[in-house]
Amino acid sequence: MTRPLAAADLAARVDAELSDIVASRDMPLYKMMAYHMGWSDETGRSAEPIPSDRTLGVLSLLACRAAGGDPEIALPVAAAVELVYNFCLIHDDVQGGIPKRGQRDAVWWVWGPAQAINAGDGMHALARLAMFRLLKKGVSSATTFKAVQLLDEASLETCEGRFLDFEAQERIDLTVEAYLKMAASKTGALVACAMRLGALVATDAQEVIDAMGACGAKIGVAMQLRADNRELWDEEGSPEVMNKKKLLPVVYALEQSDISAKRRLGDIYFKRVLDPDDVVKLRELLDEMGAREAGERLVAGYLSEAVAALDVAGISPEGKRDIERLVDAAP
Repeated sequence: MTRPLAAADLAARVDAELSDIVASRDMPLYKMMAYHMGWSDETGRSAEPIPSDRTLGVLSLLACRAAGGDPEIALPVAAAVELVYNFCLIHDDVQGGIPKRGQRDAVWWVWGPAQAINAGDGMHALARLAMFRLLKKGVSSATTFKAVQLLDEASLETCEGRFLDFEAQERIDLTVEAYLKMAASKTGALVACAMRLGALVATDAQEVIDAMGACGAKIGVAMQLRADNRELWDEEGSPEVMNKKKLLPVVYALEQSDISAKRRLGDIYFKRVLDPDDVVKLRELLDEMGAREAGERLVAGYLSEAVAALDVAGISPEGKRDIERLVDAAP
């Protein structure tokens, strides 16, 4: 029996690939990227690395192994999807005016919004260039070209999802169905791409590649829904909550509640600015309406569908179990 792959070990391999890509260039722009990735402080000095699960990159490696390939070959695509993901995070912080990323100041807070946008855009360009490292690992030029195409398509769909997400903030008639469609583009597309790319460099069996993409799309939506619940119930003073972002539990409550409850939600959401007491009231209302549990049920359903998508010939049972273990432990 093949030994299970440890997610922490795979994350470290992805991180090393990312570090090699960023460190290959030398100017302050790349020091900003290294800071964002948690490898250095704002002066550019090496710091104790901030642990990261590198979930998307790890999923690429697991998909490659499950499809019969060597995860080492998939490291360039794993790094590429992580670079696109972090490009999105830098832009998220700028667009949302979020001063902190984890426990540290966000890139834009240290260097200003304009330079943060440059750093994010640079990471997107590095992601495309990272794909050509596949050629050095013996991957054909045709497969490499296809990988770049898949990454660009996913990046564009992610931007479309982000557009829909911002547009939704001005709507009062947003439905759960519309929200899930947005989440499928904003988060699902890139996770689907990560797994599809991992399989692509391992096999030419389209059924396997498509199954990995379907699995990743479901995982991505589940990740978005889990993040929404954390923003509302686990993050004190979350900027997204304070800025009245329409997270899934809020959308569910607005769609499913009766007129009286909607009025109570409106009393909060039509205020210009929320204060901490408003957030407490919002949580109480959402708990009363069962919105948190509804989100958790949706997460469970999406994760179940993700695992079921892998029931195709050409995906090893051990590889499927590795992915399932990561899905169960994913944040």
